[in-house]
Amino acid sequence: MVHEGDPPRLTRAQELGIEIGLVREVPRFRTATLLVAGNLAVQEKDLKQVLVEHGRLQDSGKTPLPCGVAASWSGDLEGSLPDGPRVTARGVARLVKDDLSAAQVEDDLWDTMGLDSDSLMDRNFNRPLGRPLSRLLIHTRISPNVISVMATLVGVVAAWCFSRGTHEWMILGAMVLQISAVADCVDGDLARMMHKETAAGKWLDFGGGQLVHLCLFAGMGAGLYQLNNQTGPALWLGLAAVVGMLIAFVIGLRAKLNPTRHPRLQLLIQKTAHRDFTLVLLALAIANRVEWFLWAGAIGINGFWLLALKLQGTGSLPAEEESA
Repeated sequence: MVHEGDPPRLTRAQELGIEIGLVREVPRFRTATLLVAGNLAVQEKDLKQVLVEHGRLQDSGKTPLPCGVAASWSGDLEGSLPDGPRVTARGVARLVKDDLSAAQVEDDLWDTMGLDSDSLMDRNFNRPLGRPLSRLLIHTRISPNVISVMATLVGVVAAWCFSRGTHEWMILGAMVLQISAVADCVDGDLARMMHKETAAGKWLDFGGGQLVHLCLFAGMGAGLYQLNNQTGPALWLGLAAVVGMLIAFVIGLRAKLNPTRHPRLQLLIQKTAHRDFTLVLLALAIANRVEWFLWAGAIGINGFWLLALKLQGTGSLPAEEESA
Protein backbone atom coordinates (compact mmCIF):
# COMPACT_ATOMS: atom_id res chain seq x y z
CA MET A 1 0.00 0.00 0.00
CA VAL A 2 1.41 3.33 -1.09
CA HIS A 3 0.75 5.90 1.63
CA GLU A 4 2.45 9.02 2.88
CA GLY A 5 2.18 10.30 6.42
CA ASP A 6 0.94 8.46 9.49
CA PRO A 7 -0.07 4.79 8.93
CA PRO A 8 -3.81 4.43 8.31
CA ARG A 9 -6.03 2.40 10.62
CA LEU A 10 -6.68 -0.87 8.84
CA THR A 11 -8.80 -2.51 11.54
CA ARG A 12 -10.62 -5.01 9.35
CA ALA A 13 -7.44 -6.13 7.58
CA GLN A 14 -5.77 -6.74 10.93
CA GLU A 15 -8.74 -8.74 12.22
CA LEU A 16 -8.66 -10.89 9.08
CA GLY A 17 -4.91 -11.47 9.44
CA ILE A 18 -4.05 -9.70 6.17
CA GLU A 19 -0.45 -8.54 6.09
CA ILE A 20 -0.02 -5.15 4.43
CA GLY A 21 3.27 -3.50 3.56
CA LEU A 22 3.28 0.31 3.66
CA VAL A 23 5.60 2.20 1.28
CA ARG A 24 5.89 5.89 0.41
CA GLU A 25 6.57 5.39 -3.30
CA VAL A 26 5.32 2.93 -5.88
CA PRO A 27 7.92 0.16 -6.21
CA ARG A 28 9.13 -0.89 -9.61
CA PHE A 29 7.34 -3.87 -11.10
CA ARG A 30 7.82 -5.72 -14.38
CA THR A 31 4.89 -8.08 -14.28
CA ALA A 32 1.17 -7.41 -14.61
CA THR A 33 0.07 -5.78 -11.34
CA LEU A 34 -3.33 -4.80 -9.99
CA LEU A 35 -3.51 -1.09 -9.15
CA VAL A 36 -6.42 0.31 -7.13
CA ALA A 37 -6.94 3.82 -5.79
CA GLY A 38 -7.20 3.90 -2.00
CA ASN A 39 -10.51 5.77 -2.05
CA LEU A 40 -12.28 3.36 -4.40
CA ALA A 41 -14.85 1.08 -2.82
CA VAL A 42 -14.97 -2.08 -4.91
CA GLN A 43 -16.08 -5.64 -4.23
CA GLU A 44 -14.08 -8.83 -4.45
CA LYS A 45 -15.95 -10.37 -7.39
CA ASP A 46 -15.19 -7.36 -9.59
CA LEU A 47 -11.53 -7.34 -8.61
CA LYS A 48 -11.30 -11.01 -9.58
CA GLN A 49 -12.82 -10.26 -12.97
CA VAL A 50 -10.35 -7.43 -13.56
CA LEU A 51 -7.51 -9.84 -12.77
CA VAL A 52 -8.93 -12.50 -15.09
CA GLU A 53 -9.32 -10.10 -18.02
CA HIS A 54 -6.21 -8.00 -17.29
CA GLY A 55 -8.34 -4.92 -17.94
CA ARG A 56 -9.72 -1.79 -16.34
CA LEU A 57 -12.80 -1.47 -14.19
CA GLN A 58 -15.67 0.83 -15.16
CA ASP A 59 -18.96 1.60 -13.46
CA SER A 60 -22.40 0.80 -14.84
CA GLY A 61 -22.38 4.16 -16.67
CA LYS A 62 -19.19 3.18 -18.56
CA THR A 63 -17.09 5.70 -16.61
CA PRO A 64 -13.54 4.33 -16.10
CA LEU A 65 -12.51 3.86 -12.49
CA PRO A 66 -9.01 3.96 -10.94
CA CYS A 67 -8.65 0.19 -10.88
CA GLY A 68 -6.96 -2.10 -13.38
CA VAL A 69 -4.05 -4.35 -14.24
CA ALA A 70 -0.98 -2.36 -15.31
CA ALA A 71 2.08 -3.65 -17.09
CA SER A 72 4.34 -0.93 -15.65
CA TRP A 73 4.30 2.29 -13.63
CA SER A 74 4.45 5.47 -15.68
CA GLY A 75 4.59 7.94 -12.81
CA ASP A 76 0.91 8.31 -11.95
CA LEU A 77 -2.05 5.99 -11.49
CA GLU A 78 -4.21 7.24 -14.36
CA GLY A 79 -1.37 7.09 -16.86
CA SER A 80 -0.40 3.56 -15.78
CA LEU A 81 -3.85 1.99 -16.09
CA PRO A 82 -4.75 0.31 -19.40
CA ASP A 83 -7.46 1.60 -21.72
CA GLY A 84 -8.97 -1.86 -22.04
CA PRO A 85 -10.39 -4.36 -21.98
CA ARG A 86 -13.11 -2.66 -19.93
CA VAL A 87 -14.71 -4.65 -17.10
CA THR A 88 -18.12 -3.36 -16.03
CA ALA A 89 -18.61 -3.59 -12.27
CA ARG A 90 -21.44 -5.88 -11.20
CA GLY A 91 -21.23 -4.88 -7.56
CA VAL A 92 -20.54 -1.66 -5.69
CA ALA A 93 -17.79 0.41 -7.33
CA ARG A 94 -17.71 4.06 -6.25
CA LEU A 95 -15.17 6.65 -5.24
CA VAL A 96 -15.29 7.81 -1.62
CA LYS A 97 -14.64 11.55 -1.53
CA ASP A 98 -16.19 12.67 1.75
CA ASP A 99 -18.32 11.51 4.70
CA LEU A 100 -21.51 11.67 2.64
CA SER A 101 -20.20 9.49 -0.17
CA ALA A 102 -18.74 7.09 2.42
CA ALA A 103 -22.17 6.69 4.02
CA GLN A 104 -23.76 6.17 0.59
CA VAL A 105 -21.22 3.49 -0.30
CA GLU A 106 -21.81 1.74 3.01
CA ASP A 107 -25.56 1.70 2.33
CA ASP A 108 -24.92 0.29 -1.15
CA LEU A 109 -22.69 -2.45 0.26
CA TRP A 110 -25.32 -3.49 2.81
CA ASP A 111 -27.88 -3.72 0.01
CA THR A 112 -25.73 -6.36 -1.72
CA MET A 113 -25.44 -8.62 1.32
CA GLY A 114 -28.47 -10.75 0.43
CA LEU A 115 -28.34 -14.02 -1.49
CA ASP A 116 -29.66 -14.86 -4.95
CA SER A 117 -31.59 -17.68 -3.30
CA ASP A 118 -33.36 -15.35 -0.85
CA SER A 119 -37.09 -15.92 -0.67
CA LEU A 120 -39.76 -13.24 -0.94
CA MET A 121 -40.01 -13.08 2.85
CA ASP A 122 -36.25 -12.71 3.28
CA ARG A 123 -35.92 -9.92 0.72
CA ASN A 124 -38.87 -7.87 1.90
CA PHE A 125 -39.09 -8.57 5.63
CA ASN A 126 -36.41 -10.64 7.36
CA ARG A 127 -33.29 -8.92 6.01
CA PRO A 128 -34.67 -5.35 6.15
CA LEU A 129 -35.87 -5.96 9.71
CA GLY A 130 -32.54 -7.40 10.80
CA ARG A 131 -30.38 -4.86 8.96
CA PRO A 132 -30.24 -2.27 11.82
CA LEU A 133 -29.04 -5.03 14.15
CA SER A 134 -26.44 -6.14 11.59
CA ARG A 135 -25.12 -2.60 11.27
CA LEU A 136 -24.85 -2.36 15.04
CA LEU A 137 -23.20 -5.75 15.58
CA ILE A 138 -20.55 -5.19 12.91
CA HIS A 139 -18.86 -2.74 15.32
CA THR A 140 -18.68 -5.34 18.08
CA ARG A 141 -16.66 -8.50 18.65
CA ILE A 142 -19.72 -10.72 18.26
CA SER A 143 -19.00 -13.19 15.46
CA PRO A 144 -21.48 -14.45 12.84
CA ASN A 145 -21.23 -17.94 14.34
CA VAL A 146 -22.44 -16.63 17.69
CA ILE A 147 -25.49 -15.15 15.95
CA SER A 148 -26.08 -18.51 14.22
CA VAL A 149 -26.12 -20.27 17.59
CA MET A 150 -28.44 -17.66 19.04
CA ALA A 151 -30.82 -18.00 16.07
CA THR A 152 -30.91 -21.76 16.62
CA LEU A 153 -31.60 -21.37 20.34
CA VAL A 154 -34.42 -18.90 19.64
CA GLY A 155 -35.88 -21.37 17.15
CA VAL A 156 -35.79 -24.13 19.77
CA VAL A 157 -37.57 -21.82 22.22
CA ALA A 158 -40.25 -21.29 19.56
CA ALA A 159 -40.71 -25.06 19.32
CA TRP A 160 -41.08 -25.24 23.11
CA CYS A 161 -43.79 -22.58 22.94
CA PHE A 162 -45.74 -24.73 20.48
CA SER A 163 -45.42 -27.73 22.78
CA ARG A 164 -47.28 -25.87 25.56
CA GLY A 165 -50.54 -26.77 23.85
CA THR A 166 -52.59 -23.55 24.01
CA HIS A 167 -53.70 -21.12 21.34
CA GLU A 168 -51.86 -18.22 22.97
CA TRP A 169 -48.59 -20.14 23.31
CA MET A 170 -48.73 -21.18 19.65
CA ILE A 171 -49.14 -17.58 18.52
CA LEU A 172 -46.16 -16.66 20.70
CA GLY A 173 -44.21 -19.59 19.25
CA ALA A 174 -44.87 -18.41 15.69
CA MET A 175 -43.73 -14.90 16.61
CA VAL A 176 -40.55 -16.21 18.28
CA LEU A 177 -39.87 -18.37 15.22
CA GLN A 178 -40.09 -15.23 13.08
CA ILE A 179 -37.46 -13.61 15.30
CA SER A 180 -35.26 -16.67 14.74
CA ALA A 181 -35.66 -16.25 10.97
CA VAL A 182 -34.60 -12.60 11.20
CA ALA A 183 -31.53 -13.54 13.28
CA ASP A 184 -30.69 -16.23 10.74
CA CYS A 185 -30.42 -13.47 8.11
CA VAL A 186 -28.25 -11.31 10.37
CA ASP A 187 -25.50 -13.92 10.71
CA GLY A 188 -25.16 -14.23 6.93
CA ASP A 189 -25.12 -10.46 6.45
CA LEU A 190 -22.34 -10.10 9.02
CA ALA A 191 -20.28 -12.95 7.58
CA ARG A 192 -20.37 -11.51 4.07
CA MET A 193 -19.88 -7.87 5.11
CA MET A 194 -16.95 -8.76 7.38
CA HIS A 195 -15.46 -11.29 4.93
CA LYS A 196 -15.77 -13.97 7.58
CA GLU A 197 -17.58 -16.65 5.59
CA THR A 198 -16.23 -20.04 6.66
CA ALA A 199 -17.05 -23.66 5.99
CA ALA A 200 -17.68 -24.12 9.73
CA GLY A 201 -20.16 -21.25 9.68
CA LYS A 202 -22.08 -22.71 6.75
CA TRP A 203 -22.31 -26.10 8.46
CA LEU A 204 -23.39 -24.43 11.70
CA ASP A 205 -26.14 -22.57 9.86
CA PHE A 206 -27.26 -25.72 8.04
CA GLY A 207 -27.26 -27.91 11.14
CA GLY A 208 -28.97 -25.27 13.26
CA GLY A 209 -31.76 -24.88 10.73
CA GLN A 210 -32.38 -28.62 10.64
CA LEU A 211 -32.43 -28.81 14.45
CA VAL A 212 -35.02 -26.01 14.64
CA HIS A 213 -37.26 -27.77 12.12
CA LEU A 214 -37.02 -31.06 13.99
CA CYS A 215 -37.89 -29.44 17.31
CA LEU A 216 -40.65 -27.41 15.68
CA PHE A 217 -42.50 -30.43 14.29
CA ALA A 218 -42.01 -32.37 17.51
CA GLY A 219 -43.26 -29.47 19.64
CA MET A 220 -46.16 -28.83 17.29
CA GLY A 221 -47.28 -32.46 17.41
CA ALA A 222 -47.10 -32.58 21.21
CA GLY A 223 -48.83 -29.22 21.60
CA LEU A 224 -51.71 -30.00 19.25
CA TYR A 225 -52.19 -33.37 20.96
CA GLN A 226 -52.72 -31.51 24.26
CA LEU A 227 -54.86 -28.82 22.63
CA ASN A 228 -57.18 -31.51 21.21
CA ASN A 229 -57.62 -33.18 24.61
CA GLN A 230 -55.11 -35.92 23.77
CA THR A 231 -57.07 -37.13 20.76
CA GLY A 232 -56.52 -37.01 17.03
CA PRO A 233 -53.51 -37.72 14.80
CA ALA A 234 -51.28 -34.84 15.96
CA LEU A 235 -48.67 -37.03 17.68
CA TRP A 236 -48.43 -39.35 14.68
CA LEU A 237 -48.21 -36.41 12.29
CA GLY A 238 -45.45 -34.86 14.38
CA LEU A 239 -43.58 -38.18 14.45
CA ALA A 240 -43.97 -38.59 10.68
CA ALA A 241 -42.63 -35.09 10.11
CA VAL A 242 -39.66 -35.66 12.44
CA VAL A 243 -38.76 -38.97 10.78
CA GLY A 244 -39.12 -37.35 7.36
CA MET A 245 -36.87 -34.50 8.46
CA LEU A 246 -34.19 -36.94 9.64
CA ILE A 247 -34.24 -38.81 6.33
CA ALA A 248 -34.20 -35.55 4.37
CA PHE A 249 -31.28 -34.35 6.49
CA VAL A 250 -29.20 -37.43 5.65
CA ILE A 251 -29.96 -37.08 1.94
CA GLY A 252 -29.26 -33.34 2.00
CA LEU A 253 -26.03 -33.91 3.94
CA ARG A 254 -24.82 -36.32 1.30
CA ALA A 255 -25.65 -33.82 -1.42
CA LYS A 256 -23.75 -31.02 0.37
CA LEU A 257 -20.70 -33.25 0.74
CA ASN A 258 -20.75 -34.10 -2.98
CA PRO A 259 -22.37 -31.07 -4.69
CA THR A 260 -20.99 -31.78 -8.17
CA ARG A 261 -22.37 -35.33 -8.16
CA HIS A 262 -25.92 -34.27 -7.33
CA PRO A 263 -26.65 -31.01 -9.22
CA ARG A 264 -30.39 -31.69 -9.62
CA LEU A 265 -30.73 -32.34 -5.90
CA GLN A 266 -28.80 -29.16 -5.10
CA LEU A 267 -31.23 -27.23 -7.29
CA LEU A 268 -34.21 -28.78 -5.47
CA ILE A 269 -32.74 -27.86 -2.09
CA GLN A 270 -32.14 -24.26 -3.21
CA LYS A 271 -35.70 -23.95 -4.49
CA THR A 272 -37.28 -25.28 -1.29
CA ALA A 273 -34.90 -24.08 1.46
CA HIS A 274 -36.51 -20.78 2.37
CA ARG A 275 -38.26 -19.22 5.34
CA ASP A 276 -41.53 -18.07 3.76
CA PHE A 277 -43.36 -20.73 5.77
CA THR A 278 -42.88 -18.69 8.97
CA LEU A 279 -45.39 -16.08 7.82
CA VAL A 280 -47.90 -18.79 6.86
CA LEU A 281 -47.43 -20.43 10.25
CA LEU A 282 -48.02 -17.14 12.05
CA ALA A 283 -51.26 -16.59 10.14
CA LEU A 284 -52.43 -20.13 10.90
CA ALA A 285 -51.52 -19.76 14.58
CA ILE A 286 -53.60 -16.59 14.84
CA ALA A 287 -56.49 -18.38 13.09
CA ASN A 288 -56.06 -21.38 15.44
CA ARG A 289 -55.40 -23.70 12.49
CA VAL A 290 -51.85 -24.88 13.25
CA GLU A 291 -52.94 -28.45 12.52
CA TRP A 292 -53.18 -27.49 8.84
CA PHE A 293 -49.48 -26.63 8.89
CA LEU A 294 -48.62 -29.90 10.62
CA TRP A 295 -50.55 -31.90 8.02
CA ALA A 296 -48.82 -30.01 5.20
CA GLY A 297 -45.42 -30.42 6.85
CA ALA A 298 -45.79 -34.16 7.46
CA ILE A 299 -46.90 -34.78 3.88
CA GLY A 300 -44.55 -32.27 2.28
CA ILE A 301 -41.34 -33.30 4.00
CA ASN A 302 -41.87 -36.99 3.23
CA GLY A 303 -42.71 -36.14 -0.36
CA PHE A 304 -39.55 -34.04 -0.47
CA TRP A 305 -37.20 -36.79 0.65
CA LEU A 306 -38.77 -39.29 -1.75
CA LEU A 307 -38.21 -36.88 -4.64
CA ALA A 308 -34.72 -36.04 -3.33
CA LEU A 309 -33.83 -39.71 -3.16
CA LYS A 310 -34.94 -40.15 -6.76
CA LEU A 311 -32.91 -37.15 -7.91
CA GLN A 312 -29.90 -38.33 -5.96
CA GLY A 313 -29.94 -41.54 -7.94
CA THR A 314 -29.87 -39.73 -11.30
CA GLY A 315 -26.20 -38.78 -10.88
CA SER A 316 -24.47 -35.86 -12.56
CA LEU A 317 -25.90 -33.75 -15.33
CA PRO A 318 -24.81 -34.46 -18.91
CA ALA A 319 -21.91 -32.31 -19.99
CA GLU A 320 -23.95 -30.19 -22.41
CA GLU A 321 -26.69 -29.56 -19.82
CA GLU A 322 -24.17 -28.74 -17.12
CA SER A 323 -22.43 -26.15 -19.31
CA ALA A 324 -25.75 -24.51 -20.17
